[in-house]
Amino acid sequence: MEKEEGSNLRYMQIHISIDSGINLPGSKLINFFSKVEFLSTIEKNSKGLICYASLEFDNPDALSNTYEGLEIIKILSKNNSSALTKTHLTGPVARLFTDDLDCWWVTPSHLTSSGMTLSLQGTKNSFQILRNKFSELVGNGFTVKIGQESIRKPISLKILNFKQKLVLDNAIKMGYYNRPRECTQRDIAKILNLKQSTVCEHLQLAESKIFNLMGIE
Repeated sequence: MEKEEGSNLRYMQIHISIDSGINLPGSKLINFFSKVEFLSTIEKNSKGLICYASLEFDNPDALSNTYEGLEIIKILSKNNSSALTKTHLTGPVARLFTDDLDCWWVTPSHLTSSGMTLSLQGTKNSFQILRNKFSELVGNGFTVKIGQESIRKPISLKILNFKQKLVLDNAIKMGYYNRPRECTQRDIAKILNLKQSTVCEHLQLAESKIFNLMGIE
Protein backbone atom coordinates (compact mmCIF):
# COMPACT_ATOMS: atom_id res chain seq x y z
CA MET A 1 0.00 0.00 0.00
CA GLU A 2 1.43 3.36 -0.98
CA LYS A 3 1.62 5.68 2.00
CA GLU A 4 -0.05 9.06 1.74
CA GLU A 5 1.73 12.24 2.79
CA GLY A 6 1.37 13.36 6.42
CA SER A 7 -0.78 16.32 5.44
CA ASN A 8 -3.33 13.87 4.00
CA LEU A 9 -3.70 11.91 7.20
CA ARG A 10 -7.25 12.01 8.48
CA TYR A 11 -9.10 11.60 11.72
CA MET A 12 -11.94 9.15 12.13
CA GLN A 13 -13.98 8.29 15.20
CA ILE A 14 -16.04 5.11 15.42
CA HIS A 15 -18.68 4.46 18.07
CA ILE A 16 -20.19 1.03 18.73
CA SER A 17 -23.06 0.83 21.19
CA ILE A 18 -23.11 -1.90 23.81
CA ASP A 19 -26.21 -3.42 22.22
CA SER A 20 -24.57 -3.51 18.79
CA GLY A 21 -21.38 -5.00 20.23
CA ILE A 22 -23.10 -7.50 22.52
CA ASN A 23 -21.08 -10.36 21.01
CA LEU A 24 -17.75 -8.58 21.47
CA PRO A 25 -15.63 -9.20 24.61
CA GLY A 26 -15.87 -5.52 25.55
CA SER A 27 -19.57 -5.86 26.33
CA LYS A 28 -18.61 -8.07 29.28
CA LEU A 29 -15.78 -5.86 30.53
CA ILE A 30 -18.21 -3.14 31.60
CA ASN A 31 -19.49 -5.51 34.29
CA PHE A 32 -16.12 -5.06 36.01
CA PHE A 33 -14.74 -1.72 34.82
CA SER A 34 -16.64 1.55 34.57
CA LYS A 35 -14.13 2.72 31.97
CA VAL A 36 -11.31 1.17 29.97
CA GLU A 37 -9.29 3.95 28.35
CA PHE A 38 -6.55 3.49 25.76
CA LEU A 39 -3.56 5.78 26.36
CA SER A 40 -0.76 4.78 24.00
CA THR A 41 0.30 1.81 21.86
CA ILE A 42 3.54 0.06 22.78
CA GLU A 43 3.55 -2.56 20.04
CA LYS A 44 1.31 -4.81 17.99
CA ASN A 45 1.56 -8.55 17.40
CA SER A 46 -0.46 -11.31 15.77
CA LYS A 47 -2.83 -11.47 18.76
CA GLY A 48 -3.60 -7.77 19.11
CA LEU A 49 -2.20 -4.58 20.64
CA ILE A 50 0.01 -4.08 23.69
CA CYS A 51 -0.70 -0.66 25.13
CA TYR A 52 -0.85 1.54 28.19
CA ALA A 53 -4.42 1.69 29.45
CA SER A 54 -6.29 3.29 32.32
CA LEU A 55 -8.82 1.03 34.07
CA GLU A 56 -11.50 2.52 36.33
CA PHE A 57 -13.42 0.32 38.75
CA ASP A 58 -15.56 0.18 41.87
CA ASN A 59 -13.90 -2.98 43.19
CA PRO A 60 -10.07 -3.26 43.02
CA ASP A 61 -10.46 -7.05 42.82
CA ALA A 62 -11.34 -6.50 39.16
CA LEU A 63 -7.61 -6.16 38.52
CA SER A 64 -7.05 -9.79 39.55
CA ASN A 65 -9.59 -11.36 37.20
CA THR A 66 -9.01 -13.00 33.82
CA TYR A 67 -10.87 -11.50 30.87
CA GLU A 68 -11.57 -12.42 27.29
CA GLY A 69 -9.99 -9.83 25.04
CA LEU A 70 -8.01 -8.03 27.76
CA GLU A 71 -4.92 -9.25 29.62
CA ILE A 72 -3.39 -7.07 32.32
CA ILE A 73 0.34 -7.57 31.89
CA LYS A 74 1.49 -5.15 34.57
CA ILE A 75 -0.10 -2.73 37.04
CA LEU A 76 2.09 0.37 37.01
CA SER A 77 0.18 2.49 39.52
CA LYS A 78 -3.21 2.42 41.17
CA ASN A 79 -5.48 4.13 43.66
CA ASN A 80 -8.86 3.14 45.08
CA SER A 81 -10.75 3.60 41.81
CA SER A 82 -8.31 3.43 38.89
CA ALA A 83 -5.08 1.89 37.70
CA LEU A 84 -2.49 2.59 35.06
CA THR A 85 -1.65 -0.69 33.35
CA LYS A 86 0.34 -2.30 30.59
CA THR A 87 -2.36 -4.28 28.82
CA HIS A 88 -2.68 -6.72 25.92
CA LEU A 89 -5.88 -6.12 23.95
CA THR A 90 -6.73 -9.29 22.00
CA GLY A 91 -10.40 -8.83 21.07
CA PRO A 92 -11.63 -8.76 17.45
CA VAL A 93 -11.50 -4.95 17.28
CA ALA A 94 -7.86 -4.81 18.39
CA ARG A 95 -6.97 -7.60 15.97
CA LEU A 96 -8.20 -5.50 13.05
CA PHE A 97 -5.12 -3.35 13.59
CA THR A 98 -2.60 -6.19 13.39
CA ASP A 99 -2.87 -6.00 9.59
CA ASP A 100 -0.59 -3.73 7.58
CA LEU A 101 -2.89 -0.71 7.60
CA ASP A 102 -1.76 2.90 7.63
CA CYS A 103 -3.79 3.89 10.70
CA TRP A 104 -3.51 3.75 14.48
CA TRP A 105 -5.41 4.42 17.69
CA VAL A 106 -5.23 7.87 19.29
CA THR A 107 -6.98 9.45 22.26
CA PRO A 108 -9.79 9.64 23.13
CA SER A 109 -10.41 5.90 22.73
CA HIS A 110 -12.35 4.18 25.49
CA LEU A 111 -14.99 1.66 26.53
CA THR A 112 -17.82 2.61 28.90
CA SER A 113 -21.38 1.49 29.59
CA SER A 114 -22.49 3.52 26.56
CA GLY A 115 -20.23 1.55 24.23
CA MET A 116 -16.84 1.75 22.56
CA THR A 117 -15.48 4.99 21.13
CA LEU A 118 -12.41 4.51 18.98
CA SER A 119 -10.46 7.50 17.64
CA LEU A 120 -8.14 6.85 14.72
CA GLN A 121 -5.53 8.68 12.70
CA GLY A 122 -4.68 7.34 9.26
CA THR A 123 -5.08 7.45 5.50
CA LYS A 124 -8.30 7.56 3.53
CA ASN A 125 -7.64 4.15 1.97
CA SER A 126 -7.11 2.50 5.36
CA PHE A 127 -10.30 4.05 6.71
CA GLN A 128 -12.28 2.63 3.80
CA ILE A 129 -10.90 -0.84 4.53
CA LEU A 130 -11.66 -0.45 8.25
CA ARG A 131 -15.26 0.58 7.66
CA ASN A 132 -15.79 -2.64 5.73
CA LYS A 133 -14.17 -4.68 8.50
CA PHE A 134 -16.33 -3.03 11.17
CA SER A 135 -19.41 -3.81 9.06
CA GLU A 136 -18.38 -7.47 9.11
CA LEU A 137 -18.07 -7.34 12.90
CA VAL A 138 -21.22 -5.48 13.91
CA GLY A 139 -23.24 -4.94 10.72
CA ASN A 140 -24.69 -1.43 10.71
CA GLY A 141 -24.39 -1.08 14.48
CA PHE A 142 -21.76 1.64 14.48
CA THR A 143 -21.48 5.31 13.66
CA VAL A 144 -18.58 7.10 12.00
CA LYS A 145 -17.34 10.69 12.14
CA ILE A 146 -14.57 11.67 9.72
CA GLY A 147 -12.39 14.76 9.69
CA GLN A 148 -9.29 15.90 7.85
CA GLU A 149 -7.18 17.08 10.77
CA SER A 150 -3.48 16.99 10.10
CA ILE A 151 -1.32 14.71 12.18
CA ARG A 152 0.32 17.87 13.48
CA LYS A 153 -2.83 19.00 15.27
CA PRO A 154 -3.22 18.31 19.01
CA ILE A 155 -5.92 15.68 18.71
CA SER A 156 -3.44 13.31 17.07
CA LEU A 157 -0.52 13.91 19.41
CA LYS A 158 0.57 10.79 21.26
CA ILE A 159 0.99 11.06 24.99
CA LEU A 160 4.59 9.85 24.99
CA ASN A 161 7.29 10.44 22.42
CA PHE A 162 9.42 7.57 21.11
CA LYS A 163 12.24 7.89 23.65
CA GLN A 164 9.84 8.19 26.58
CA LYS A 165 8.00 5.06 25.44
CA LEU A 166 11.28 3.19 24.93
CA VAL A 167 12.64 4.01 28.38
CA LEU A 168 9.33 3.40 30.17
CA ASP A 169 8.74 0.08 28.41
CA ASN A 170 12.22 -1.17 29.31
CA ALA A 171 11.75 0.01 32.90
CA ILE A 172 8.57 -2.08 33.08
CA LYS A 173 10.20 -5.14 31.52
CA MET A 174 13.20 -4.95 33.83
CA GLY A 175 11.07 -4.64 36.99
CA TYR A 176 11.77 -1.02 37.86
CA TYR A 177 8.19 -0.59 39.09
CA ASN A 178 8.09 -3.86 41.03
CA ARG A 179 8.22 -3.78 44.81
CA PRO A 180 10.99 -4.31 45.72
CA ARG A 181 12.56 -2.86 42.57
CA GLU A 182 14.44 -5.36 40.43
CA CYS A 183 16.62 -2.82 38.63
CA THR A 184 17.91 0.73 38.90
CA GLN A 185 17.88 3.64 36.48
CA ARG A 186 21.57 2.94 35.93
CA ASP A 187 20.71 -0.64 34.82
CA ILE A 188 18.16 0.70 32.32
CA ALA A 189 20.67 3.26 31.06
CA LYS A 190 23.27 0.52 30.47
CA ILE A 191 20.83 -1.59 28.41
CA LEU A 192 19.78 1.39 26.29
CA ASN A 193 23.27 2.92 26.08
CA LEU A 194 22.04 6.15 27.65
CA LYS A 195 23.15 8.32 30.55
CA GLN A 196 21.42 7.64 33.88
CA SER A 197 20.33 11.28 33.98
CA THR A 198 18.66 10.86 30.57
CA VAL A 199 16.75 7.79 31.76
CA CYS A 200 15.66 9.68 34.87
CA GLU A 201 14.41 12.60 32.79
CA HIS A 202 12.46 10.40 30.34
CA LEU A 203 10.85 8.40 33.16
CA GLN A 204 9.80 11.52 35.04
CA LEU A 205 8.29 13.09 31.92
CA ALA A 206 6.48 9.88 30.93
CA GLU A 207 5.07 9.34 34.42
CA SER A 208 3.98 12.96 34.68
CA LYS A 209 2.16 12.90 31.33
CA ILE A 210 0.34 9.65 32.06
CA PHE A 211 -0.54 10.40 35.67
CA ASN A 212 -1.81 13.88 34.81
CA LEU A 213 -4.03 12.40 32.14
CA MET A 214 -5.42 9.88 34.62
CA GLY A 215 -5.77 12.37 37.47
CA ILE A 216 -3.50 10.32 39.73
CA GLU A 217 -1.46 12.42 42.13
